[in-house]
Amino acid sequence: MAMNLLPREYQEELKSERIKRLAAATGVAFFLIGAVNIILLLPSWVLFEVQEREMLRQLDALKKNPAFSRIADIEYEIGSLNSEIRAFNDLEKRRFEIAQALMSVLDSRPAGISVTNIVFSVADPKRSQPSQISVQGTAVNRDLLLKFAATNETNTFFKKVNSPISNLLKEANLNYSLVLDLANESR
Repeated sequence: MAMNLLPREYQEELKSERIKRLAAATGVAFFLIGAVNIILLLPSWVLFEVQEREMLRQLDALKKNPAFSRIADIEYEIGSLNSEIRAFNDLEKRRFEIAQALMSVLDSRPAGISVTNIVFSVADPKRSQPSQISVQGTAVNRDLLLKFAATNETNTFFKKVNSPISNLLKEANLNYSLVLDLANESR
């Protein structure tokens, strides 16, 4: 057992002195470790800096080469072709197949109805007019024509079937005309 005969205030002063010296020694140790690491890493940093400058110099030399400008032109052309392909694909997804609507009209006609002319007109957004199919032909009698018009009214391809009054004037062997408004052009 060790006895400390110093007065209490000297003992506390000695304890605080030890703490101050320990803190100073720790600070000096951290400073020395940092300084040694900086000294050891300095050559690597200088080497990387020199390599970076050399690579930038070589890149500038390549950029001045005519072949590099041709590569840049090719990259630009590829980018514009890719954007055109994307635009084409977007339009292709929204394209409306008119053939399906035409086939549904021809398949829905009963015996005795003949189609002599089909005209497709594109929508006119300025006049808020939808795309239309005009069907013209001959019918054996009025009842078959009304049946043909009613069948197309329930067809999902068409929103409305317009039949002029002239279709109903004759009872038999009549020339008819129907205008079919397309329901949805983005199928």
